[in-house]
Amino acid sequence: MTHMKMFKTVLVDDEKNNLDLLNHFIKKCCKNIEVIASCLTYDHALKVLKKEQPDLVFLDIVLDRDTFFDLLQELDDPKFQIIFTTAYDEYAIRAFKYNTTDYLLKPIIIEELVAAVEKVSLKIKETNGLDIESIKKISQTYTGKHPSNFIMISGMDRVDFIHPEEVVYLKSAGRYTEFYLKDKKRKVTSSKPLGEYEHVLDPIVFYRIHNSYLINLAQLININKRAGNYCEMSNGDSLPLSRRRYEGLMGYMRNR
Repeated sequence: MTHMKMFKTVLVDDEKNNLDLLNHFIKKCCKNIEVIASCLTYDHALKVLKKEQPDLVFLDIVLDRDTFFDLLQELDDPKFQIIFTTAYDEYAIRAFKYNTTDYLLKPIIIEELVAAVEKVSLKIKETNGLDIESIKKISQTYTGKHPSNFIMISGMDRVDFIHPEEVVYLKSAGRYTEFYLKDKKRKVTSSKPLGEYEHVLDPIVFYRIHNSYLINLAQLININKRAGNYCEMSNGDSLPLSRRRYEGLMGYMRNR
């Protein structure tokens, strides 16, 4: 009778609920995975990975104070394989588009977990150690502490990735949102309503001037007070500034 090869595994995530759920799914569905440690912090993960010799690590992309690559750089010649976990699907798509390293999007789906484990199990048997060059390519796509440095705009038939600096303003179009960009020939439409982007985008940069408009303050040229209040934008468009938002905007700009 042959015994199933067990892969010693470490889980790293800075949210306990994510760790608990992943642990539960692994115990239930991945019989060849033995979880030897669950780490909530960067320091605990570093200590465990230096001491133990796991075969596999489930690794959150953004940790409590740093990123996955900062952690890996502190290890000497790591031999384990990695399945990355991330809540940022726009980052995952960009980072892993041309990469063989596997990842799981949160919330994790059991079928995708099982498929990722099967794939990495073969890699563990066939290779010896981590493909550092592959990991570097992933890290190089990471600009800043959070992947929210790019906006994922999901439309009807495609997904666009736009840097906030490229956005002049956003306009509500019913259940959709239109992005007006510095490139005047290009307009991107999202299937999400404007209110969702107001909560996601940096409030220091983007300001809601009207029920229908959210502007990039860096692209605001002036406020025209003739015939009502209008915000004149860098692309030449004039956008209505609602009366109740006028004082708030003026106060905000004075205090910046």
